[in-house]
Amino acid sequence: MEQPQDIVALIKERDTFAHKLGIEILEASEGCSRVRMELGADTANALGNVHGGVIFSLADLAFASACNSEGIISVAIESNIHYLAPLKSEGPLEARGMKIRETRRLGFFRIEVYPPGADNIAVLQAIAFRKRKD
Repeated sequence: MEQPQDIVALIKERDTFAHKLGIEILEASEGCSRVRMELGADTANALGNVHGGVIFSLADLAFASACNSEGIISVAIESNIHYLAPLKSEGPLEARGMKIRETRRLGFFRIEVYPPGADNIAVLQAIAFRKRKD
């Protein structure tokens, strides 16, 4: 079995798309994670709100870091996002991922996206295939 922090470190080092967006993994352990990014003009849609693709990308990295935080290499096989409210594209945005159930080969996760101190603006539900488990 891989060491959990080795896999998370690999994600931090090699996820060039997350680097481009400025997403930072703040925490990742025991099936949970928290990630953060700064919003600005380059993350806005035509209405000045956070672009849906940015929200999904932040949630996706929270999912990846949560499902790989237990030392089992895991990959997404399904995800479904619900956009709950618009948000102006300014200030910080965070996502918190948590495992809600698992089987021998699957992990089920819920990821909440929110500006710090405020309600969720999106919720992602996702399933990970766990490539191997000792």
